[in-house]
Amino acid sequence: MKILLTLALCLALTVPALAEKPQYDTPGQPDRVPCGLTSIVHDWDFAISDHGFTTAACDDQGVPVWEHGPTSYIPDVPGDCWGTDLDADYALDAGESLVSPTFSVDATTYLVEVVHYYSMEYLWDGGNVTVNGEAIAPLVGYPGLISVPQDWYSWCVDEEMGFTGVDSGWLTTCFDLSAYVGQDVTLSFDFGADDFGVEAGWYIAAVRVGSDQAVPVEQESLTGIKARFD
Repeated sequence: MKILLTLALCLALTVPALAEKPQYDTPGQPDRVPCGLTSIVHDWDFAISDHGFTTAACDDQGVPVWEHGPTSYIPDVPGDCWGTDLDADYALDAGESLVSPTFSVDATTYLVEVVHYYSMEYLWDGGNVTVNGEAIAPLVGYPGLISVPQDWYSWCVDEEMGFTGVDSGWLTTCFDLSAYVGQDVTLSFDFGADDFGVEAGWYIAAVRVGSDQAVPVEQESLTGIKARFD
């Protein structure tokens, strides 16, 4: 009898707590602002391969979620991609980074264009991009602050600005790495969720690194010059 009373008391305390979690309506779809790349040095199209991207822990106990391959779980997928679960909604307490190969930032590689789709519990779960562990914002900014101080903790991105909201549609987002010129960097796509409420997740089809500047003639290859006159 004592056991039943204890269980009943636990349920009575837990259910109201869960019911108190606020739910927010996602605002209009985010802006689509590509970089306008005129030259591309690293063209990481995940329909071709995983391009040497790896996964890594970004918090003490977050559940690993990133995987590469085909998916039909979200609409209009352009091919294989990296996603936070290719066959289902992401896990509760998800928390993991997708990490790029290291590259040097210079006048030809200071812009990063990301082709992606996301659907995440708005203002509770989300993802953002870091450079050598430092969070950076896209040119148009992030749509929200993830998991403001409450009783829910969003692994890896708690209390950080990031991509968050339901059904973004496929979009192209631009990041400016001018502040890192002269440095070797890695990009990290950090994703996190709390322990209540999930959505489809974050899917990345391609990452392109380049610039929006014209390529000087002296930097063009002989083959490239000939091709312009063929």
